[in-house]
Amino acid sequence: MVYQYIERTAIPAWGPQHVQPLIAAGTVAGAMDASFSNTSLLEVFQLDDNTDGGGLEAIGKVEANARFQRLAWSTSTDSLGVLAGGLENGDITIWDARKIIDGEDSVLHSSSAHTGSVSGLQFNPFASNLMASGSANGEVFIWDIVNDFKSYSPGPRSQRLDTVTDLCWNQQVQHILATASSSGSLVVWDLRSRREVIALGSVGTIGQGGRPGVAAVEWNPQSATQLVTASSDDNNPVIMLWDLRNAQAPSQTFAGGHQRGILSLSWCHKDSGLLLSSGKDNRTVCWNPDSGDIVGELPPSSNWVYDVQWNQANPNLLSGASFDGRINLYSLSREVEEPEDPFAPQSSSLFAPALSLKKPPKWLARPCGAVFGFGGQLVHFNQTSSLVSITDFVAEPELAQQAQQLESLLESNQAAELCKERVTAADDDKSWQVLQILFEEDARDKLVKFLGFDKDQVKARIQAKPVEKKEKEEEEEAKADGDNPFASSTSLDADADDFFSKPTNVSDLEVAFSGAFRIYDKAKDIRSEDTNGLITRAILLGDIEAAVTLCIEQELFADALILAPYGSPELAARVQKEYFAKRAQQAPYVRLLHAIVSGDLSDIVVNADLAEWDEVLALLCTYAQGDQFSSLCETLGQRLEKGGDLDNAVLCYLASGNLDKVAGIWIAHQKKSGRHVSGLHSLIEKVSVFRNAVQFVDSGEPPFVLAALYDCYGDYAEFLAAQGLFDIAAKYLDRVPAEYRGNEDSLAVLRNRLALTNDTPWTVVQVGPLTPVQPPVQPPVQPSVQPPVQQQPLVQQQMQQAYGGYPQAYPPAPTTMPAAQHYAPQSLAAYPTGGGFASNIGYQQQQPGVFQPPPPQPLNPASIPTGRTPPPRREDVPWNDPPMMAKPAKRPSQVVSAKPAAIVSPFPQGRDTPPPNQPQQLGGPPRGGFVPNAGKPLPPPPPPPSSQPMQQPGFVPQPMQQPGFVPQPGFAPQPGFAPQPGFAPQQMMPAQQQQAPQSMRGQVVTASPSRDPVAAAASLAATAAATASAAAKAAGPKYPAGDRTHIPDVWKPTVSGLTAHLSRAKQFGAPNQKRMVEDAERRLNVLFDLMNCDDVKMKDRLAPLFEQLVQAIGAHQFTPALNLQAEIMALNPDITSSIVGVKHLVNVLKTLPM
Repeated sequence: MVYQYIERTAIPAWGPQHVQPLIAAGTVAGAMDASFSNTSLLEVFQLDDNTDGGGLEAIGKVEANARFQRLAWSTSTDSLGVLAGGLENGDITIWDARKIIDGEDSVLHSSSAHTGSVSGLQFNPFASNLMASGSANGEVFIWDIVNDFKSYSPGPRSQRLDTVTDLCWNQQVQHILATASSSGSLVVWDLRSRREVIALGSVGTIGQGGRPGVAAVEWNPQSATQLVTASSDDNNPVIMLWDLRNAQAPSQTFAGGHQRGILSLSWCHKDSGLLLSSGKDNRTVCWNPDSGDIVGELPPSSNWVYDVQWNQANPNLLSGASFDGRINLYSLSREVEEPEDPFAPQSSSLFAPALSLKKPPKWLARPCGAVFGFGGQLVHFNQTSSLVSITDFVAEPELAQQAQQLESLLESNQAAELCKERVTAADDDKSWQVLQILFEEDARDKLVKFLGFDKDQVKARIQAKPVEKKEKEEEEEAKADGDNPFASSTSLDADADDFFSKPTNVSDLEVAFSGAFRIYDKAKDIRSEDTNGLITRAILLGDIEAAVTLCIEQELFADALILAPYGSPELAARVQKEYFAKRAQQAPYVRLLHAIVSGDLSDIVVNADLAEWDEVLALLCTYAQGDQFSSLCETLGQRLEKGGDLDNAVLCYLASGNLDKVAGIWIAHQKKSGRHVSGLHSLIEKVSVFRNAVQFVDSGEPPFVLAALYDCYGDYAEFLAAQGLFDIAAKYLDRVPAEYRGNEDSLAVLRNRLALTNDTPWTVVQVGPLTPVQPPVQPPVQPSVQPPVQQQPLVQQQMQQAYGGYPQAYPPAPTTMPAAQHYAPQSLAAYPTGGGFASNIGYQQQQPGVFQPPPPQPLNPASIPTGRTPPPRREDVPWNDPPMMAKPAKRPSQVVSAKPAAIVSPFPQGRDTPPPNQPQQLGGPPRGGFVPNAGKPLPPPPPPPSSQPMQQPGFVPQPMQQPGFVPQPGFAPQPGFAPQPGFAPQQMMPAQQQQAPQSMRGQVVTASPSRDPVAAAASLAATAAATASAAAKAAGPKYPAGDRTHIPDVWKPTVSGLTAHLSRAKQFGAPNQKRMVEDAERRLNVLFDLMNCDDVKMKDRLAPLFEQLVQAIGAHQFTPALNLQAEIMALNPDITSSIVGVKHLVNVLKTLPM
């Protein structure tokens, strides 16, 4: 579009300024305006950014003695440069541009060396003091505008040149000049050697009326040997591209852009792919010289466009001068205005309203580019190379390293070490100090010391009180001795004097109760008895309640409190109540004593002055029991938070183990700090350490009280993924419940991206194909007399086991099952069994031609979303919906996925112990498709149903058409298995025909040598009988369960010590720990039964360890106690299940007050 315009018929020349561009215009020769004025003016205009589409007014002008054929503007470092005009009378005049604007005398030089009109004029691009000019008669001069405006010829006058129509300096070589002529020739000059280098003939044709053959010439700004020429012939308006390395013919000819002769060319110096041309057809066309295509066109004029120019200093601007009396200025970077009515009919003109290029010019194109990809990857390019590079880029290397360190410490249970580092680095943050205390064994005592209370200091001060009193009494006695006449007396017997000087060893109580006394005065009448007498009579008669009542009335509370325990519990409670009612306002400690005795500390928490919050928290650490501690600390924190004391409120919430309250305050503080990334890392660091300290278990159920923390987890996972830490990012994303919809889209995208990375835990378990088992060739035998068996196919059993989780204890029983077909040990399920013998072992028969599957696995692991398998793909969702990503499943948990118990104490049970006393759940197979117990013998089967026919003694079954079964070396049936009477198989196939089981694929299976089948069966029966006998012998305990009368002396300290600790846990444990205590009691009773029966192996080594364990628990040294427990388990794995009860007991005792 037209940016601005100048209402002049003139030759333009752009100034060299990059900012605030200037343009000069000299009245063109050969044209008249509407006023028919003969005045020739040189004017300077400044483009106005505030004017949109308006005409420009000159900011300076000067008259010339003739009209202009050419106008050039030179560059300058200290001024606006100079203007050179080639006039129609042959003169060349030099003006100072600054003086034209200032209105001063601006003519610097003038010369009439040319004999005809000057039609070629240009400054050298390398030396602004040099200028070339050309005119009629083939005159070409080189001017030095600095040194007295001298001129010289480039060489002998060329015979090929007639009238010079245009000239142009080479843009790569300073001393090369090209001149075009009306004769159709072009001459290239070498000014250093002052000679004609090359002449191009027939570059144009002379048209009708003697029009010049070559109107314009331009050098390629990027190539020193290429130039273009334009023909002004109306019959052949073409542009020719020449390469001087082969000057026999043009390398390219651009035709079709103009219908009439071309008058002007301008090659953009900033982008050699843009060439402007204008001509007599009123059009201005933009070409791509490399391809010869037209890439754009300016709006047409109403008359010839005789001059077109790029602003080489600012190529976003260009000008077009036409004989319609206007110089139009265009801007490439200016946006095209949208029409007001988008439904208005469009113009049918073939010309665009502005110069619209198919691709941006080079100066507007990106010299380089970069974009961040997922996972901290930087994709970048530059114009110097055609390659696109991908570089790993960690934006926050320090934070990424700290994130890895945090994860490492959490996995190794060394979060306390991180607390020590942070306490040292951040002195003003008390949260880290409290977090460090939470990992201590005696956490409550440490918290009390952190609050500024020292038990030893108070104790020492109390012990010093009697000493001070005694010293004061001695001082008073010393003063009294000054008046004592015996103070300086002497003694004849020194030993006697020492005897009398030594204090007696008689206590105050013995002195007070020595000698005779009277209970009360019998002479007094009861009606006149005083208070002491009435109390005495009531005590003698056993009326404790009356005595206590009288003591209360007389405010003898010490006597009442001593007498009350000998009455009823109600009496003792009434005495305490009366005491506290009378004494509450007399001493501040009485209210504390009331809260401690009553067990209700809420009065102190709710009503105490908030300025004494630390005293209240110390009181809770000392006396709060069980879950009372957590709830009261939370209440105190709520009071502080409501009062605006957030820092101290956080400390209370930390002590209570309340993650949602702590996280809420930390998140608000992080948002106010303005440190998004570093603040987010610090927040996650604290939260992770806190969760580890209190063993926090998130229920993950709505309503989501940790919603704000879930959002932070998502942001932190994005940050970690951006640093390339995909594994750690997945762990934090796993803490966000799948049902949480706070920022569903971003979480789904992040889960999807993490699932596609190489570090994702998803793997596909490959399952080999099912291979058929070829039955061995057997001779024909008699069919069995047994009824047909409705046996479940082995493949169907494998499918049930694959989709049903762990293998069932017993395979599904068929509808009708003979006595010899009711049980198949899983370890032999892969063997082709048979033989037809009747036995309770009952190996399942393998039908000929049935496929032999591998060990039980998911038939399609890729479709089961386990921890190592991606979730199944949904095919029925819309194509553009985000994929439904399942959270990576963890290993099957050892606890039922019920709602976890609330954290009631910041000093939790064992920090590496799962929640106690919860039954194990039977889930699917663990990662990789591994099935526990695969290949192991199953427990004995249930007895056969009564409806099954029993075999008669002496019954000999007929062999069946099955391959023979030969037990592998080392095989022994389960205890309790014995053949039925009459066990005598008739045939068994040789062991060499035995097929190796699929579960042992890749291993060498050695079969036992063939032997007599009857002998083999007899050996099997004997082994089964021996095993059954051994099992029966070890089945019953030596003494009944619960008996403790036969405990050996070596175990008595252990049993008594653990029993006492268990009683304390049952009495003072929190309600939510009841199940853990019960589980510990059950396991310890099993251990005590073993000790009572003296069945504990290695008792000589274990007994001292047990004694040390009991002593460590009694001394509240819980960490050494757990270490001893682990050492005992390592020495004797047989009591592992029972010794776990000790661990549960320790975890409960750790939460109790000291």
